[in-house]
Amino acid sequence: MFLLEREPDMSVKMDEPTIVATWENRAQIIEIMSSARTMSQEFQDLWNSSGGTGRLSQENTDRLVELLREIGALNEKLMRLA
Repeated sequence: MFLLEREPDMSVKMDEPTIVATWENRAQIIEIMSSARTMSQEFQDLWNSSGGTGRLSQENTDRLVELLREIGALNEKLMRLA
């Protein structure tokens, strides 16, 4: 008989705050996740518009920079809920 032991997942940093979902902040977390999903789809659309090469028009590059800022703002908002 073989016994397998699973190594603990070390990819999670211990110094990062844990996000706790409560009934009070549930709506905020759902809103953040919905926004993140929308941004993810838009990011994928930008990639697809480049033909998979990563070369974007100036307009699309500007939108990508804006998207990255929005993602950063979402991250900060989520961290404040922790």
